[in-house]
Amino acid sequence: MSLFRQLWLAVILVTITSFTGSLFVSLLGTRSYLEQQLHRKNIDSANSLAYSISQLRKDPITIGLQIAAFFDSGQYQAISITSADGKLITERVQNKIETTVPGWFTRLFPISATPGQAQISDALLHFGVIKVISEAQLAHQALWEQAKTLMLWFLGASIVCVLIGATILQRIHKPLAEMVEQADEIMERRFLTISEPRIPELRSLARATNDMIRRLHNRGIEETKRLEALHKQINFDPITGLARREYFMNQLSQILIGREEGHEVEQKPGAASEVQDMPQDEASEGKYHPMGGHGEVVLHEEKTLASTATVADAATGQIQGQIQGRRGIFFLIRINNLEEINGELGRTGANELLHRVGSLIGGITEEFEEIASSPPLAARLNGSDFALLAPDVSNATKFARRLSEELAALPLRDGDRITDFCHIGAVPYQRGDTLSELLSRADAALATAEQTGANAWHLAARPSGQASPVSLNIADWRHIFSDALTANRFMLAFHPVVDPTGAVLHQEGVARMQAQAEGGWLDASDFINIAARLNITGPIDVAVLRHALEFLRSNAGEVAVDLSIETVANHRFRNKLDALLRPHPELCRRLWIEVPEYGAFRKFEAFRDSCHIFGQLGCHLGIRDFGRHLDSIQSLAGAGLSYLKVTDSFIHRINQNKANQKFLKNLCGQAHALGMKAIALGVQSEAEQKALIKLGFDGMAGRAIK
Repeated sequence: MSLFRQLWLAVILVTITSFTGSLFVSLLGTRSYLEQQLHRKNIDSANSLAYSISQLRKDPITIGLQIAAFFDSGQYQAISITSADGKLITERVQNKIETTVPGWFTRLFPISATPGQAQISDALLHFGVIKVISEAQLAHQALWEQAKTLMLWFLGASIVCVLIGATILQRIHKPLAEMVEQADEIMERRFLTISEPRIPELRSLARATNDMIRRLHNRGIEETKRLEALHKQINFDPITGLARREYFMNQLSQILIGREEGHEVEQKPGAASEVQDMPQDEASEGKYHPMGGHGEVVLHEEKTLASTATVADAATGQIQGQIQGRRGIFFLIRINNLEEINGELGRTGANELLHRVGSLIGGITEEFEEIASSPPLAARLNGSDFALLAPDVSNATKFARRLSEELAALPLRDGDRITDFCHIGAVPYQRGDTLSELLSRADAALATAEQTGANAWHLAARPSGQASPVSLNIADWRHIFSDALTANRFMLAFHPVVDPTGAVLHQEGVARMQAQAEGGWLDASDFINIAARLNITGPIDVAVLRHALEFLRSNAGEVAVDLSIETVANHRFRNKLDALLRPHPELCRRLWIEVPEYGAFRKFEAFRDSCHIFGQLGCHLGIRDFGRHLDSIQSLAGAGLSYLKVTDSFIHRINQNKANQKFLKNLCGQAHALGMKAIALGVQSEAEQKALIKLGFDGMAGRAIK
């Protein structure tokens, strides 16, 4: 029994006991008083009658009239006169008086008064004895009226006492309820402090709990800072603040290889998607160039990057090839004469100059990150070489020119500038390129820039015969998405995520789209960024979620789907997803919903709101490709997340990287402390898998997972 039920029971029992005892004591006292009054009345009436009759003649008529005068008042039950020898001279007995007194009350509180007696004389002789008994029913009526009055009073007083008790208990219940909520939040790894109540005992308890919460929160913040510091120490250059070579190369390798391997299982179409849900973009054709390699890329010396293969024929509108996916521009930056600068400025001055170079490149990266559909990355490859990975560049010429001009404008010392400070080589990249080939082309572009002149840059075209970024205008893409949604040409390709024992945690359902009937299936990375630019991710995610529910209905196990932040941040489509999931609570408990880290932290409040909505439905919530926002991991404590999928750039060759092993072990500890599973992405070998199990990962996915 809960504490408040016990308190209510105690209040009710005390109130009933007090009022019942008071009622009985009051009624018993009243009954005793009435019995005394009846006894006195009997005596007074008997003496009065005896005196009156003693003064009269003793004939039966006279005596009868005198007794009738008293008896007819209705206050007496019986009046009788007996002679000196014990013979009954006369007697009057009252029939039972009808009253509203219940019989049980009369039996519970009987009233008995001693009869009154007096002697009647006749000329100094003893004539007889008169006996008077007053009517008790009238006393019972008075006692019953008294009882009703007391019961009404006690009922009113009980209501008042209950209201007062409820007010007092409410004052106790509110801080206790806050403490219970606080305890629940602690269980969910959310740190919630409460206001201190006025009740001294509860105030000390709340204060102690708040202090504990603050200590836990501060400890989590310290652990997060330590984890972030370890991450920067391992993967970032301390002088420039940019990524180290190994970290950058791992990231670049994963982008070029692609992250969505797995056996494709075609999911039969479910309910048709609603094409009318696609919002129209306000930008007109010819003014809007979607990023991601689908817009115009201008070359150095006014050359244009010619497309050698397309996926659509403008005349027929038919797809001729499969879009290759992730693409952008890779910049290789070299600082010239670093040894001379070091000799002139000294080690401290040279390091300060390199720090300004890193800040400039990093600042451009952060500025570009706000508009890019995927995060850019900058790195220091060696002493004088820097790299910048810029996805979704719509005008590489403008970008390279700005980068060159700002670097060349950096002052050397006291406002002086270096005449020939840097050179930049840039090449387009896309998924499917090999790392060695990309670096080779970048070196060649850098060599061309060095031969061009001081602070020159060169943007090289792709070699002929290689697939190039696709150039489709907005109308083409709108048409592709519209047709695919109308015909529901979407499916899910599944690949497993397993726990350390090899048991399947869930199947990752990756979206595929058929751009043309009877054509090839496009990866999500081939079209989802363009859909985000056109604000069409909502209908696509609704279609994907329908396929996931269809799969769950016909298959055992659990499924994870990746939703775009643009969808969950849109109230209209978030409500559509909620309406789609709410009728199926048993399926929701088997559904894992994840949002890419880059989008989740870009629109964090909307992401948090969606987590609460989907969490109430029973879904598992998570973040995919986690690793760039380690300093914000504590902010996830209140979001109700179930898991984090760590980006594959940390996982690559983890069995050989001792520094990253320490970092990932701490990351797993942080995730577990917040009640979340840690799942590794991009596992490519059994050796990596064994190393990840030792580090404490709860799940793994990738090419090596079967």
